[in-house]
Amino acid sequence: MTVEDLAKLTPSGYPAVSLLMPTHRTAPDNQQDPIRLRNLLAETRRRLELDETVPHEVAAEVYDEIAAAADRVDLRHTGEGLALFASPGQVHVRMLESPVQERVVIADTYEVRDVVADAARRHRYWALVLSEQPTRLWSGDGPDLVEVTSHGFPFTHEGPGGLLGLPRDYGQEPSKHERERHRQFFRDIATALGAIDKLDSRPVFVLGVERYLSHFAEAWQRPIAGTVTGNYDHAGAHDVYQLLAPRLAAYTAMEQVAALEALDAARGANRFAAGLPEVWSLAHQGRGAHLLVEEGYHSPAWVHEDHLHPPNQEPHTETAGVLLDDAVDDIVEWVARQGGDVTFVGDDSLAADGRIALIVRY
Repeated sequence: MTVEDLAKLTPSGYPAVSLLMPTHRTAPDNQQDPIRLRNLLAETRRRLELDETVPHEVAAEVYDEIAAAADRVDLRHTGEGLALFASPGQVHVRMLESPVQERVVIADTYEVRDVVADAARRHRYWALVLSEQPTRLWSGDGPDLVEVTSHGFPFTHEGPGGLLGLPRDYGQEPSKHERERHRQFFRDIATALGAIDKLDSRPVFVLGVERYLSHFAEAWQRPIAGTVTGNYDHAGAHDVYQLLAPRLAAYTAMEQVAALEALDAARGANRFAAGLPEVWSLAHQGRGAHLLVEEGYHSPAWVHEDHLHPPNQEPHTETAGVLLDDAVDDIVEWVARQGGDVTFVGDDSLAADGRIALIVRY
């Protein structure tokens, strides 16, 4: 799912259960994770059964869905957090690279703020490993890669010059025929990748020998985020990520520079906002075109009558305020929900802007 998809994740109906818990990457800390998950599932069951507005059979169905999803999670290989969402006939699982506050929420909507912010901090991309036997496409989400098996992938070169070998008829030039078959093979790959990228546009990284990279670049005719030269026919998900890690870091740095330059242009045109209260207000109005946030910036805040107040200034009025545990993540969710872009930049990059800034639509 894209960041915007996560922000707009909608339950099928009531009850919408959100289960979030921190996890641990290594032993011995990760030995407590199965116990904590069982306790949260027990809390989920208890609260569903106590909710008088939920028919017994619906409560049982939703609990069974979220419990079954939890059983499929391999807690030996996790990041910093786990999110499970379930409603009647629907369940979603998300492994997180950012820590979350442990909680179970039963409401009309899913508690997606932490998940959206985590997804915005991560970098989704396509990793294309070029080969005749075969070309494979990986869907990358941070360090996690999953092979794509649709739209013809993986592609195997089965025609002349591939599995069938080259024709040897008199008067025919094998090298010329081979070049044309190769070009067609890579045109087919580019067409298939284009169809996938149209559904979910991401930066494209390509791995392969020089000849294959040249053929694909000729067929793709769009910017390639980065390349790795070499033969990686048998590379697995972990190998592909390790090869791409330096290119991903370089691409991220380039994105941050571009975002800061866009902010400078918006500042000159008076189309920007800075500081937590003003950015929060404009984001909730749907005016956020591009949000920039320092990587390490988190801040609780009070919300009262559509205004944001610092965490040490609790409003004392007849109408109670609501304490947000992280107003930054709340802003990220709202901007993403409205189709805006989110870029996390290095700490101190926005020191003059209160560590957060927004390019507005109008």
